[in-house]
Amino acid sequence: MGAGPLSGRVIAMDDAAIVALLSSIEPSEGEIPKPPFMAAIPAGPVLEAGADVDAVDAWVKARGGWTHRTPAHLAGDGGERPPLFFIVPKGHLKPAGGAPGGAPTFGVVQAGRGGPGAAPPAPPAAAKAPAPAPGSASAGGAGVGGLAGAPLMAFVATTDLAAARAFYGRGLGLAMTGESPIACTFDAGGTTLRVNAVETAIVAPYTVLGWTVTDIAATVGDLKTRGVDFERFDGVEQDALGIWNSPGGALVAWFKDPDGNMLSLTQF
Repeated sequence: MGAGPLSGRVIAMDDAAIVALLSSIEPSEGEIPKPPFMAAIPAGPVLEAGADVDAVDAWVKARGGWTHRTPAHLAGDGGERPPLFFIVPKGHLKPAGGAPGGAPTFGVVQAGRGGPGAAPPAPPAAAKAPAPAPGSASAGGAGVGGLAGAPLMAFVATTDLAAARAFYGRGLGLAMTGESPIACTFDAGGTTLRVNAVETAIVAPYTVLGWTVTDIAATVGDLKTRGVDFERFDGVEQDALGIWNSPGGALVAWFKDPDGNMLSLTQF
């Protein structure tokens, strides 16, 4: 769906113009999950520039990226799923302040075909070296030691973002650190917890998130006052609060979020 400032028209862009446009937009951090060697370029400025979104989408996919669109269940009655972010390998973008890789070529053309005012066909793009692999010396990752020093981000899915936001925020007392139409993030004791909106959530038959606490009885009591219900299981010896004393000595209690994801508290 090419979009442009004039009705029924799009702005044709060659490879150099696409690179220049995407490189000029400040990448988004933390709003969308992506590998560290990819950049999340907000689609808003691309749409505002009247760029041919189909051409940008094709350019991104040809370089191993993808277009993140509005989830189907949030698209509305029209069913259109406009792009939210272009996820692009950083190696294909110009560094900030870098010299242009050639003058961008723009031309107003009728949607889906060329015409007298169309920009001339762009010459074949010069072959580019593939983006360096994550952690390679050329990517600046020499000696990083894997992920030992990288902060962990946890994920959980929801089909009702408003309900999940209330549960993890007011119910569990986590501070919300970010919010978008498709997700919200929380600070879980220094770990980022990202709650993603999905069309269909597959509930795992096991614990997906857990917290280590120093006083499990007090924590269970506090969460109960916040409206959190704790689970009981047949054949598991749990006390009046729903706490299980494991053979290894750890104390464990389980509860669910609004989507049925199993969560836990553990006191070692």
